[in-house]
Amino acid sequence: MPKYIDTDGIEYESYEAYCNAPDLDPDEVGVLLSLGRRTPQNDYEKRLLKEIKELKEKNIPIEFPQ
Repeated sequence: MPKYIDTDGIEYESYEAYCNAPDLDPDEVGVLLSLGRRTPQNDYEKRLLKEIKELKEKNIPIEFPQ
């Protein structure tokens, strides 16, 4: 499996490892959760994912800072 290097030059074992890394910016975590690329890592992320899914079901756009 190829390694993944993020924009800061940090190397991860894979893109999946990057998506599930514990040191990501909270906004990145939210984006990755909303895209289904991150597995919730704790209770906060589980609640956040639940809220994201509820918003999507109601067709409410989800915005994250850029």
